[in-house]
Amino acid sequence: MAIIVSGLRAHSRLLGELLASRLNLRFAVVEGKRFPDGEVYVRVTPSVREEDVIVVQSMEPPQNDALVELMLIVDALVEAGASSITLFTPYLPYSRQDRVFLAGEPVSVRAVLRALHSLGVGRLVVVEAHSERALSHFPGRVVNVNPLPYMAKLAGLGGDALIVSPDMGGVSRARSVAEALGARSCYIAKVRDRVTGSISMDVGSLDPRGLDVVIVDDIMSTGGTLAEASRILLERGARSVQVLVVHNLNLPGALEKVTGAGVSRIITSNTLPQPRLDVVSVIDITPVVAGEIARWLS
Repeated sequence: MAIIVSGLRAHSRLLGELLASRLNLRFAVVEGKRFPDGEVYVRVTPSVREEDVIVVQSMEPPQNDALVELMLIVDALVEAGASSITLFTPYLPYSRQDRVFLAGEPVSVRAVLRALHSLGVGRLVVVEAHSERALSHFPGRVVNVNPLPYMAKLAGLGGDALIVSPDMGGVSRARSVAEALGARSCYIAKVRDRVTGSISMDVGSLDPRGLDVVIVDDIMSTGGTLAEASRILLERGARSVQVLVVHNLNLPGALEKVTGAGVSRIITSNTLPQPRLDVVSVIDITPVVAGEIARWLS
């Protein structure tokens, strides 16, 4: 029987408890503290010898701190004799740097995933990890959960909505939502300047006049892409614009930027801690994750 162990962050504990309850597994919280110089101390107190351990670690900013904490937890589990280690990290940091865009750059997600595997993580469970290219750098087994159709239905979205991807890379996400709802989907062609970070968009023949539009994306960070897409859609006659996004990083000013561009509702998941605001609808995606984990546990 497996045991679920969570990291030190409050959101890690919350997700761990939800997952353990849905899977009917034992749950334990890693003990820990921070030294005066900022270094982290962790200790795994329950016996995990010859146990299959599922580590639940939330990676909200500052994600570098979470990564160091996670590496120490995995090392402690190996030292304690765990039979296997599965990592459930709902939001995978550094996943957007999945290739070299400019000469001299690292493939950041590759460095992170190889480091975790070398420490002892044999299986990785993530939620919408931005790209299959990013996950291809993990040498072990990977489960990439797509919660968007589940989220769309629970949020009450209907087949009369127009589902829009704000860039060509997210077409498959938008299509999965559209197919689940019996709706239409399309995309906006986005071009980002890799040096300045500025964004330009080409909407082509897209005609959203009189339609309720839902923009589907994986990550909302600064909100710039979603805000620009919303402005364009409303200028072209969309009746309303909502955003369906898996990971809302909740960075300062992002929500204000998106709602200021006319977005009436932001539907997101609990992969990361979320603010309690009327404009934000939060969907618990642990039932979908539990279903995926249950399949390989059995």
